[in-house]
Amino acid sequence: MARSRTVLTVVCGVTAVALVAVVVTKPWDSGSKSTTSGGTGGAAATGPSSSPTPAATPESVAQAFLAAWSAGDYAKAGSLTDAPDKATAGLKNVMTALGPQKVTLTLGAASDAATSGSASSPASSSGSTAGTPTASTAPSVGRYSFAVADDFGNNLVWSYQSALELVQPSGGAPAVHWKYSVIHPSLSSTALLKAVPPKATVTDADGKAIDTKTAHPTLASAVNALATKIPAGQAPTSLTIEFTDANTGTQLANSQSWPLGTDPNATSASLKTTLKMPVQSAIEDALKKYPNSAMVAIQPSTGAILGMAANSPTIPKMAYQAARAPGSTFKVITTALALQQGLKTSDPVDCPGTTTVEDKVIGNDKDLAGGIKNATLKDAFLQSCNTAFVNLAKAGKLGSDYSALANEAKTYFGLNQKWDLGVGTAATYGAVKDQQVPAAEGLGSFAREAFGQDQITMSPLVMASVAATVCSGQFHQPILVPGTQTVSATPLPADVDTQLTTLMRGVVTSGTAAGIFPGIANLAAKTGSAESNDTPTTHKTDSWMVAFDKSHDIAFAALVLNGGFGRDAAGPAINAALHELNIR
Repeated sequence: MARSRTVLTVVCGVTAVALVAVVVTKPWDSGSKSTTSGGTGGAAATGPSSSPTPAATPESVAQAFLAAWSAGDYAKAGSLTDAPDKATAGLKNVMTALGPQKVTLTLGAASDAATSGSASSPASSSGSTAGTPTASTAPSVGRYSFAVADDFGNNLVWSYQSALELVQPSGGAPAVHWKYSVIHPSLSSTALLKAVPPKATVTDADGKAIDTKTAHPTLASAVNALATKIPAGQAPTSLTIEFTDANTGTQLANSQSWPLGTDPNATSASLKTTLKMPVQSAIEDALKKYPNSAMVAIQPSTGAILGMAANSPTIPKMAYQAARAPGSTFKVITTALALQQGLKTSDPVDCPGTTTVEDKVIGNDKDLAGGIKNATLKDAFLQSCNTAFVNLAKAGKLGSDYSALANEAKTYFGLNQKWDLGVGTAATYGAVKDQQVPAAEGLGSFAREAFGQDQITMSPLVMASVAATVCSGQFHQPILVPGTQTVSATPLPADVDTQLTTLMRGVVTSGTAAGIFPGIANLAAKTGSAESNDTPTTHKTDSWMVAFDKSHDIAFAALVLNGGFGRDAAGPAINAALHELNIR
C-alpha cells in the first residue's frame, strides 16, 4: 500500500501547509538550522542536534535527510548517510554552485521508487559513470522517490524527480546510501550544477571576443565565470541549468540543460576585460615546454591583469588558485621588512652553509652549500642565501613580533585579504585558508617564513602582484574587469622601493638569474626554489621566478611544479614570453 507523502519546503517566515515544513533564509549556508512542525515517521528533523535512534524507520530517516538538505544543513544531512564526509561535501559543493533561493523537497511513497532515479546518462564528457555510489555492504531496507523544486526567484523554478535508497547495517540505524545521483539522477562526482543567466560576450582590452575553444583554452574557466556573472543587485529574468565541469566551471559537452523563463528584451551583453591577447599568447607559448606550469602578467601602474595561463590538465586554474610555498621569491617581502627595520644593503649578514633553529638544521641550495664569507645583505639577496635570512630572524633584525612578516605582507603588498578580480566572488588567492602569510607560531616558524617556507603559500597571480608592487612603488590590486572595486595598501617607503629595485636588478646582472635574460636591458627579478609536499617523492623543488620591467610597465610571475631551481624552468619561461613580446 502506498504511504503518505511528506513535503519539505523552504519558505521565508511562513509555515507551509504540509506534514513537515522547514524554514530557512540561506539554503547554501551550512550553519543554518531547521525547524519542523510535525511528521509521519519517528525521526522528523528537529535541528542539527537531533540524530536517528536505533528505532528510526527508513521513512523517518529519509524525511530527516531531506529536511536537513532543504535547510542547508549539509553536515546534518551527511550524518544521515553511509558516507558522511563525502555526502556533506557533495551536497555543499553542488548546492552552493547551483545557488537556489528556496528549496522544496517532497518525499514520495516507497512504491513509487522502483523506476525513479534510474536514469544514468552521463553528465560528464570524461566517461565517468553518473552517480557512482559509495561502497556499501549493508542490506537495502527501502527506496523512496522525491520531488525537487529549486526556486531562483522571479518565478524561475526548476522541478525534477530523484530517488534515494536506505541501507541498514546489522544493529545500526537506517542510513541514506550516498551517491551523487541522489541530488540529481544524472549527476556525477566530476560535475556540478549551475544556474546561469544569458551569457555575455567576454572581450579583451581591445573589445575583441576571446576565443576559448581554439585560440585560448587556458582562459576557459575565467571567461566562463565572467560570462555567467549575475550583476550585483540584479535578479535575472531567465536562467539555464547546466552541468558544469567541477574543475573548470565550463558546461560539459553533450550534457542536458534546462532553460527557465524567457526574457523578450534580453540582448547579448558584452564585458570588456583587461587582457591583452599578445601577452596572453606569449605566456601560453612560453609554458608549452613546461608541464604543470603557470604564469601571470600584470600592469604594475594599474593592477590590470594582461595575461594568465596554466599548462596543467589537472590544475586548470593554477595561475591564480595554486597554493604553493614561494620559496626565495618571498625574500622580496622579507628584505622590505629588513630595510624598514633599519638594515642597509651594505650591512654584514651571517651566511654559513647551514644554521640551526629550534633544533632543526636549515641549509642553502646546493650551489651555495658553503655559504658566503663576509656576506652583506646585498650578497645574501643576490645569491639567495637562506641561512642569512634565518639568522636575521634569529638575531631579531626582522623585529621581535612573529607577526611581522604577515603584517608587512598585508600593509605594503596587499596580501592576507580578499581580492575581487571582477569575477564576482572575492577570494584570498593562493591561500590554503584566508591568509597567504599567516602569523608565525614561534621563532622556528618565523625563521622559515623568512625564506618563503613554513605555512606561506602563493599563486603566480599573487607573486606577480608582489613584483608589480616593487615596480610601481605601490600595491595596485590585480583586476580582470576595469572599474572593479579594489582593496588598497600603504605605498612602500621610497628609499625602500629604490633599494629593492636595485637589488632585483642585481639578481639579473650578477645574481642567481644572471644569463637567463640575454638582450633584455631593464629587467629586475628574483629567483625561487621551494620545497613542497611532492619534494620527498620527486626530490625536486618547485621552480619560481618573479620579474618586472619598469620601462614597459609589466611584471611577471611563473611557477613550474617540481621544476627545480628558479633559473631551471620558471626563469626561462618568462624569458621566452619577453622575447615573443619583443621586450628588450
